[in-house]
Amino acid sequence: MRKTMIAASGSMLLLASPALAANCVKPTAPPVADKNSLSLEQRNAMVAQIDTYIAAMNDYLACLEKSDDVARAEAEAIIKAFEAPVADLEIVQ
Repeated sequence: MRKTMIAASGSMLLLASPALAANCVKPTAPPVADKNSLSLEQRNAMVAQIDTYIAAMNDYLACLEKSDDVARAEAEAIIKAFEAPVADLEIVQ
């Protein structure tokens, strides 16, 4: 019974996380050229694009982590609610 509940909890996490993570917007990676073939102005522009991308990616990863925390908490609450009445039952074989 316990193994079934653990497997169910894993499945619930897999189902819940994508829905919550859908609110997280993955940034588009900027094109990266060989820095040695760029002018100073082009290099500076690329650095600015990459800095912007890294900041956006950090926000995206934080959003995914928060979504994961929310999904785990929701799944744990459902598991606890399901376990409560079952814990008092006797398994008859």
